[in-house]
Amino acid sequence: MLALDSDLLAILHIFKVDARFEVTSQFFQRIKDQPKAITIFTLLELCGIVATSTGKEDAGEIFYQYISSDDSVIIYPNLLTKDTDDFWASLVSESFLRIRRGMRLGDAVILWTLETNQEVDTFVTWNTKHFKGKTSLKILTPSEFL
Repeated sequence: MLALDSDLLAILHIFKVDARFEVTSQFFQRIKDQPKAITIFTLLELCGIVATSTGKEDAGEIFYQYISSDDSVIIYPNLLTKDTDDFWASLVSESFLRIRRGMRLGDAVILWTLETNQEVDTFVTWNTKHFKGKTSLKILTPSEFL
């Protein structure tokens, strides 16, 4: 399954004057009928961008649009426990493992979620340099995908 990064979603929803908008739009048109994964962290990151760009109300609308969408799957990290202390220990240790690969926290938690989901094999982002060489997932830009 294909997973999408927040930069693609931000360009699609907000930054329509971005030089990458046309290719991003073509990419979304091409994948419209196939299942797409969005990590919960990606969705929250997008909502933060929306909240600071167009408004808090818009952030809520985007959140509920994706949570209730039929064509996107929101994925969460695969945890081996339901214990709260173990969750935080996992979040910290798994994030730090990826930070040590040379990543920022936001990218680390997104990658952790993707890598613990067996159905995801490809991650599409404009920020390939943040992920290439740091995961076994296929990392592509929308242009490379097309």
